[in-house]
Amino acid sequence: MNKLKIFYVLFLVILINSCKEKTSSIKTFIFSNESMPFDYSIKLNSFDSIYLQTRFPNPEKDEFGILRKEEKDSLFDLLEKIDFSKYKTSYSDEHLQDGEAFRFIIKRDKKIDSIFVYGDNGPKEFYELAEKIKILISKTEFKKINGKIDFEKLNYKMLPPPPPPPARASRSCHPSNIITNFPS
Repeated sequence: MNKLKIFYVLFLVILINSCKEKTSSIKTFIFSNESMPFDYSIKLNSFDSIYLQTRFPNPEKDEFGILRKEEKDSLFDLLEKIDFSKYKTSYSDEHLQDGEAFRFIIKRDKKIDSIFVYGDNGPKEFYELAEKIKILISKTEFKKINGKIDFEKLNYKMLPPPPPPPARASRSCHPSNIITNFPS
Protein backbone atom coordinates (compact mmCIF):
# COMPACT_ATOMS: atom_id res chain seq x y z
CA MET A 1 0.00 0.00 0.00
CA ASN A 2 2.88 2.39 0.79
CA LYS A 3 4.37 1.80 -2.65
CA LEU A 4 1.07 2.68 -4.26
CA LYS A 5 0.85 5.96 -2.31
CA ILE A 6 4.41 6.86 -3.29
CA PHE A 7 3.59 6.09 -6.92
CA TYR A 8 0.50 8.35 -6.83
CA VAL A 9 2.43 11.19 -5.19
CA LEU A 10 5.24 10.94 -7.76
CA PHE A 11 2.71 10.79 -10.56
CA LEU A 12 0.96 13.94 -9.31
CA VAL A 13 4.26 15.82 -8.91
CA ILE A 14 5.29 14.92 -12.46
CA LEU A 15 1.86 15.84 -13.80
CA ILE A 16 1.83 19.22 -12.03
CA ASN A 17 5.36 20.07 -13.21
CA SER A 18 4.57 19.15 -16.80
CA CYS A 19 1.49 21.39 -16.78
CA LYS A 20 3.40 24.46 -15.65
CA GLU A 21 3.76 27.08 -18.33
CA LYS A 22 7.37 27.37 -19.33
CA THR A 23 8.90 30.77 -18.87
CA SER A 24 11.41 32.32 -21.19
CA SER A 25 14.69 33.76 -20.00
CA ILE A 26 14.20 36.55 -22.54
CA LYS A 27 13.00 39.78 -20.99
CA THR A 28 13.20 41.98 -24.11
CA PHE A 29 13.86 41.28 -27.77
CA ILE A 30 14.53 44.05 -30.28
CA PHE A 31 14.90 43.65 -34.02
CA SER A 32 15.92 46.57 -36.23
CA ASN A 33 15.87 46.44 -40.01
CA GLU A 34 17.17 49.12 -42.32
CA SER A 35 17.62 49.49 -46.05
CA MET A 36 17.14 52.20 -48.67
CA PRO A 37 13.30 52.07 -48.69
CA PHE A 38 12.69 51.44 -44.96
CA ASP A 39 13.98 51.78 -41.40
CA TYR A 40 12.10 50.27 -38.46
CA SER A 41 12.51 48.48 -35.12
CA ILE A 42 10.27 46.13 -33.19
CA LYS A 43 10.29 45.37 -29.50
CA LEU A 44 8.86 42.31 -27.80
CA ASN A 45 8.78 41.57 -24.10
CA SER A 46 7.48 38.63 -22.09
CA PHE A 47 3.88 39.71 -22.72
CA ASP A 48 1.84 39.42 -25.91
CA SER A 49 2.44 42.96 -27.20
CA ILE A 50 4.67 43.81 -30.15
CA TYR A 51 5.80 47.41 -30.60
CA LEU A 52 6.80 48.83 -33.98
CA GLN A 53 8.65 52.08 -34.56
CA THR A 54 8.90 53.13 -38.21
CA ARG A 55 11.46 55.84 -38.90
CA PHE A 56 11.45 55.77 -42.70
CA PRO A 57 9.53 56.43 -44.85
CA ASN A 58 8.44 59.54 -43.01
CA PRO A 59 6.65 60.50 -40.85
CA GLU A 60 8.07 58.57 -37.91
CA LYS A 61 5.38 56.60 -36.10
CA ASP A 62 5.06 54.30 -33.11
CA GLU A 63 2.50 51.47 -33.08
CA PHE A 64 1.59 48.35 -31.14
CA GLY A 65 -0.04 45.04 -31.95
CA ILE A 66 -1.08 41.92 -30.10
CA LEU A 67 0.54 38.59 -30.92
CA ARG A 68 -1.24 35.29 -30.69
CA LYS A 69 0.31 33.06 -28.03
CA GLU A 70 1.49 30.53 -30.63
CA GLU A 71 3.28 33.25 -32.63
CA LYS A 72 5.08 34.67 -29.61
CA ASP A 73 5.99 31.24 -28.23
CA SER A 74 7.29 30.09 -31.61
CA LEU A 75 9.53 33.15 -31.96
CA PHE A 76 10.79 32.98 -28.37
CA ASP A 77 11.49 29.24 -28.71
CA LEU A 78 13.56 29.98 -31.80
CA LEU A 79 15.41 32.77 -29.98
CA GLU A 80 16.12 30.50 -27.00
CA LYS A 81 17.72 27.94 -29.33
CA ILE A 82 20.22 30.41 -30.81
CA ASP A 83 23.44 30.54 -28.82
CA PHE A 84 24.41 34.17 -29.35
CA SER A 85 27.69 33.69 -27.48
CA LYS A 86 29.13 31.58 -30.30
CA TYR A 87 28.82 34.43 -32.83
CA LYS A 88 30.70 37.65 -33.42
CA THR A 89 28.80 40.81 -32.54
CA SER A 90 29.08 42.22 -36.07
CA TYR A 91 29.01 40.79 -39.59
CA SER A 92 29.51 43.56 -42.09
CA ASP A 93 30.30 43.56 -45.80
CA GLU A 94 32.68 46.50 -46.08
CA HIS A 95 32.25 46.72 -49.87
CA LEU A 96 28.48 47.11 -49.69
CA GLN A 97 27.07 50.64 -49.59
CA ASP A 98 23.30 50.31 -49.78
CA GLY A 99 22.41 46.83 -48.55
CA GLU A 100 20.01 45.64 -45.89
CA ALA A 101 21.08 45.68 -42.25
CA PHE A 102 19.67 43.82 -39.23
CA ARG A 103 20.32 44.24 -35.53
CA PHE A 104 19.15 41.61 -33.05
CA ILE A 105 19.21 42.48 -29.34
CA ILE A 106 18.20 40.02 -26.63
CA LYS A 107 18.05 41.14 -23.03
CA ARG A 108 17.98 38.39 -20.47
CA ASP A 109 18.04 38.75 -16.68
CA LYS A 110 21.62 39.99 -16.44
CA LYS A 111 22.95 39.68 -19.96
CA ILE A 112 22.43 41.57 -23.21
CA ASP A 113 23.42 39.98 -26.52
CA SER A 114 23.54 41.99 -29.73
CA ILE A 115 24.34 40.93 -33.28
CA PHE A 116 24.59 43.26 -36.26
CA VAL A 117 24.39 41.91 -39.82
CA TYR A 118 25.03 44.05 -42.90
CA GLY A 119 25.33 42.34 -46.25
CA ASP A 120 25.47 38.65 -47.09
CA ASN A 121 28.26 37.30 -44.90
CA GLY A 122 26.34 36.72 -41.65
CA PRO A 123 25.24 33.39 -40.16
CA LYS A 124 22.38 31.73 -42.07
CA GLU A 125 20.17 31.38 -39.00
CA PHE A 126 20.00 35.16 -38.57
CA TYR A 127 18.69 35.66 -42.11
CA GLU A 128 16.08 32.97 -41.41
CA LEU A 129 15.17 34.66 -38.13
CA ALA A 130 14.84 38.03 -39.90
CA GLU A 131 12.48 36.50 -42.50
CA LYS A 132 10.35 34.92 -39.76
CA ILE A 133 10.11 38.30 -38.00
CA LYS A 134 9.18 40.09 -41.23
CA ILE A 135 6.37 37.58 -41.81
CA LEU A 136 5.20 38.05 -38.22
CA ILE A 137 5.14 41.83 -38.69
CA SER A 138 3.18 41.54 -41.94
CA LYS A 139 0.53 39.37 -40.25
CA THR A 140 0.11 41.66 -37.23
CA GLU A 141 -2.48 44.43 -37.11
CA PHE A 142 -0.86 47.52 -35.62
CA LYS A 143 -2.52 50.52 -33.99
CA LYS A 144 -0.92 53.93 -33.57
CA ILE A 145 0.14 54.98 -30.09
CA ASN A 146 0.54 58.60 -29.02
CA GLY A 147 3.73 58.19 -27.01
CA LYS A 148 7.19 56.91 -27.87
CA ILE A 149 8.21 53.29 -27.52
CA ASP A 150 10.71 52.73 -24.69
CA PHE A 151 13.64 50.81 -26.16
CA GLU A 152 15.29 50.70 -22.72
CA LYS A 153 18.36 52.68 -23.82
CA LEU A 154 19.49 49.73 -25.91
CA ASN A 155 21.42 50.61 -29.05
CA TYR A 156 18.64 49.63 -31.45
CA LYS A 157 19.23 52.17 -34.22
CA MET A 158 21.81 51.37 -36.82
CA LEU A 159 24.63 53.61 -37.82
CA PRO A 160 24.98 54.24 -41.52
CA PRO A 161 27.96 52.61 -43.18
CA PRO A 162 31.02 54.84 -43.41
CA PRO A 163 31.32 56.89 -46.59
CA PRO A 164 33.71 55.66 -49.25
CA PRO A 165 37.23 57.07 -49.07
CA PRO A 166 37.77 60.27 -51.08
CA ALA A 167 38.91 59.72 -54.64
CA ARG A 168 42.51 60.55 -55.34
CA ALA A 169 43.14 63.15 -57.99
CA SER A 170 44.35 61.65 -61.26
CA ARG A 171 47.30 63.07 -63.18
CA SER A 172 44.99 64.55 -65.80
CA CYS A 173 43.46 66.88 -63.17
CA HIS A 174 46.79 68.08 -61.88
CA PRO A 175 47.33 71.82 -62.53
CA SER A 176 50.45 71.09 -64.62
CA ASN A 177 48.34 69.05 -67.04
CA ILE A 178 45.74 71.74 -67.70
CA ILE A 179 45.97 73.37 -71.12
CA THR A 180 46.41 77.09 -70.74
CA ASN A 181 46.75 78.05 -74.42
CA PHE A 182 43.22 78.43 -75.66
CA PRO A 183 42.56 79.23 -79.30
CA SER A 184 41.45 82.81 -79.84
